[in-house]
Amino acid sequence: MPLRTDRVEEILEGAKHKRKILTSPEGVPLDIRVANHGERLVAFLLDMTFQIAAIVCILLVIFFLIRSHMRALVGLTIALFVAFLVRNLYFLHFELAWQGRTPGKRICNLRVVNRSGGELSPSAVVARNLTREIEVFLPLSLFLSLDAEAGGWQQLTMLGWALAITSIPFFNREHLRAGDLIGGTQVISMPK
Repeated sequence: MPLRTDRVEEILEGAKHKRKILTSPEGVPLDIRVANHGERLVAFLLDMTFQIAAIVCILLVIFFLIRSHMRALVGLTIALFVAFLVRNLYFLHFELAWQGRTPGKRICNLRVVNRSGGELSPSAVVARNLTREIEVFLPLSLFLSLDAEAGGWQQLTMLGWALAITSIPFFNREHLRAGDLIGGTQVISMPK
């Protein structure tokens, strides 16, 4: 019989997190909490901060190693390539090596799991993270690269695309973004 404090805690926890029953590969039903929008946003912003710091450090090393033999265009090309690699390999590496966690998710106590309860496969991690390029980075870079002379319709279209794709988690119960839908994954809050 549940205690009164258990019921109060359950009611208060239910206001913050949606709960879901996930069946493990062994057939054990697990009561999990779906990560909310705020937790996911904080984890993503932390990961972006770590990525920017890594990119800056790598670029400084490259700059000091080849500064006398490098033209500006070559330096810009190298900088963009390094930023692309770090941006894409960061999430892939950490979610594969740390069983569905990045440093930002680890700090926020989140984890990526397979939605059907199976093992988190490398193909699911790759699918969810390559989709992030289309969801976040491509619309953002296109929007930021538009000059003042570009037509208002162009800017409005880019902003609409970015808003439509990034708002997908607000229109489903489990807060799944497009990458989660394609990869068959979900971000959950780890129990304390």
